[in-house]
Amino acid sequence: MNPLDVGIAVAYGLLGGVVVLVIGIAVAVSTFGRRREIDTRRLGEHERTWFGIVVVVLVALLFATIFFTPYGRSSGDASQSVNVHAQQYAFTLDKSTVRVGEPVKFHLTSADVNHGFAVFNSDNGFLFQTQVMPGKTQDYVYTFRKPGTYKIICFEYCGVGHDQMAGALKVTVKVTR
Repeated sequence: MNPLDVGIAVAYGLLGGVVVLVIGIAVAVSTFGRRREIDTRRLGEHERTWFGIVVVVLVALLFATIFFTPYGRSSGDASQSVNVHAQQYAFTLDKSTVRVGEPVKFHLTSADVNHGFAVFNSDNGFLFQTQVMPGKTQDYVYTFRKPGTYKIICFEYCGVGHDQMAGALKVTVKVTR
């Protein structure tokens, strides 16, 4: 994992710990606290305050992580194309090799159920994912920056053999003459 991934994981872990702590304190106070008349006006003010805090934290987490999500282009010009046919429990690619540094347009179709077409580099780093639906053709454009063998994994549960649904794509250095 790179340092940014570790930082995000630590932040989410700390936030989860704070949430558990606050819930624990609330349960302890409500269970073991003195019984007294409930001031509904004050309770309403506290609810608004906590709601505001939750909204601010969630928006901050959204903006802290959304810019690191690997979005690709779903359309555009590409000098290479690969037709991908998904079916339980395999991906069939009409080309198994593409060139590095040139956009690749994936034309994705499914024969049976929804599948998730996810691509990972050799270090298990997530590059992109798109849904593949029966009766539809999904186009996705991506430019590979490094040569190597990239793993393709189904990210949508598609049945009992889902865990075996994988493939590979080789990205080679382009030959200059």
